[in-house]
Amino acid sequence: MRRIKGDIIVIGAGGAGLRASLSAYEKNPHLKILLISKKPIGLGGVTANAFSDRMAFHATLSYTLPSEKNYLHHAMDIYRIGGEVSDYNLAEILAKNSESAINYLISLGVPFVRTPDGKIDQFLTDGSLYPRACYVGPNTSIEIAKALVRKVKETKIEIYENLMVYDLIVKQDRVIGAKAINTLTQEKFIIQGKAFILATGGAGELYHQNVFTSEMTGDGYAMALRAGAELVNMEFMQIGICHPHILFAESGSMFRALPKIVDEREREFLLDYLSEEDRKDLCVLEFKKGAHWPISFESPTKVIDLSIYYHMKKGHKIFMNFMENPSYLSHEDIPEEILKWSEKIGKEIFKDTSPYERLIKINPQIVEWLKGYNIDLSKEPLPIQNSLQHFQGGIKIREDAGTNIKGLFAVGECAGGQHGANRPGGNSLLDTQVFGEIAGKKAVEYAENIDFIEISEIEEDVFLKGIPAKIAREKIKDIISQNGFLVRIEEDIKRGLRELMEIRKEGISLDDNGLSYYYETINMLDVAELILNAIYIRDESRGPHLRFKRFDPPILEFFPKNPHWNKYIVFYKKGNEFKYEIREPVRPRE
Repeated sequence: MRRIKGDIIVIGAGGAGLRASLSAYEKNPHLKILLISKKPIGLGGVTANAFSDRMAFHATLSYTLPSEKNYLHHAMDIYRIGGEVSDYNLAEILAKNSESAINYLISLGVPFVRTPDGKIDQFLTDGSLYPRACYVGPNTSIEIAKALVRKVKETKIEIYENLMVYDLIVKQDRVIGAKAINTLTQEKFIIQGKAFILATGGAGELYHQNVFTSEMTGDGYAMALRAGAELVNMEFMQIGICHPHILFAESGSMFRALPKIVDEREREFLLDYLSEEDRKDLCVLEFKKGAHWPISFESPTKVIDLSIYYHMKKGHKIFMNFMENPSYLSHEDIPEEILKWSEKIGKEIFKDTSPYERLIKINPQIVEWLKGYNIDLSKEPLPIQNSLQHFQGGIKIREDAGTNIKGLFAVGECAGGQHGANRPGGNSLLDTQVFGEIAGKKAVEYAENIDFIEISEIEEDVFLKGIPAKIAREKIKDIISQNGFLVRIEEDIKRGLRELMEIRKEGISLDDNGLSYYYETINMLDVAELILNAIYIRDESRGPHLRFKRFDPPILEFFPKNPHWNKYIVFYKKGNEFKYEIREPVRPRE
């Protein structure tokens, strides 16, 4: 095995990993900082690739409403929309540091849109009481990633590309090293370090319907779990309406333009699956979907997501048609307050106009942006589906972004505790920058006061018998997609867990896809089992976690939200067994 050595090892080069490595370098440029990227830097990860109609960076600025203690309102939004199952102290850190985080990005050249008086423009997004969403346009996260990459390349941070870290090396409850493999050559590495920052993102590749890049196989979750770290809130993942082929979330302005939602036969099928009351309110529900984009038990707009899901399960394809108005359009019903906060205009825009004309008025950037993908909304419908978009839980962190394992920090989507069941739109990008900065500084402080621990030679067994990795991976994806996605029913969850245990019992074997693919698949099995266990244990509905007694639209029999479950589930591994504890989160002081 080839060996490399550094003081600070940052694993993952998305928005969180880039910010953490820069923070560590700025804290102490004399330390050796290694940035490990599974793909070429700037090409992999969600931050550098995803976009939506208006990608948001959530921030409380000095002039953000309300005028007094505005960051505390931001923190309470994070905590409340999270269903009170997140740590409030972490939410307060996010809110309080949001202005300095966006100012840092501006100093790197990220061109946030401004109002005529020079202030950063802000609009209302899902989960917020006040407008805090800052933006560049559809490509906000992409512009952030580009700026961070440029800055990293100006430093002496050592970059290792196409290197997958698949396991951690622990001694005396401290992470002292990591095992890695080059995804192109299959050469193995031992990485020795003093402090390790996991910034590996989510596990979108577990699900057939997702808007993640293909390398996001949950490696950080799996290796942290095996190392002894705690994971929290793994049953909560945001699922929204997205494009089936590109990493595009059809959120805010797309729904507020009120397109006609149809199937391949151009039928307005939503009306087939709604109660009489919801059919009467469908115009308002579709409009409000723009401010309630990820599905949530607490939002009445969930019936739209569930109708789309059910119709697709019947074999249909679904589209947004911006060329024609829905039959239920009534401009008088549009909630004026939401429209003025989100789009800065009134409901008169809905009178005698088409959805395309409305979208051109409220968000011309996305119309032009989609043309770059050869999508012309004035001439063709836009395909949509329910897609997994963000993991809310992850490796449980403290205020310093540290974990319960010495020398191990976690940031971004692979970290957990800062968000609960849901989060305000734009807070995932904010999270990468706030805790990225904190992790980099704290990792340096830790590394400055300890020595390296030598790592002896390591031999690993690779299974040559069992289910070939490619077949095992497809089985895992089928199981989790069918039993742990949008509709969660006890019998399905139990069946999924049994099927995962059968794969574990038979074992996964190396196949022609190589060692890195094999290690990814092992990680996916661990994470799938963790997620399904979390889904099974929480026998209530909360946020995007929808537990059903019966699902037969328009009949929707949910397990109700239960105040007893104002707690989170913390998982850890003892030997080869999953263990869990139900704990009280950190609550607000008042």
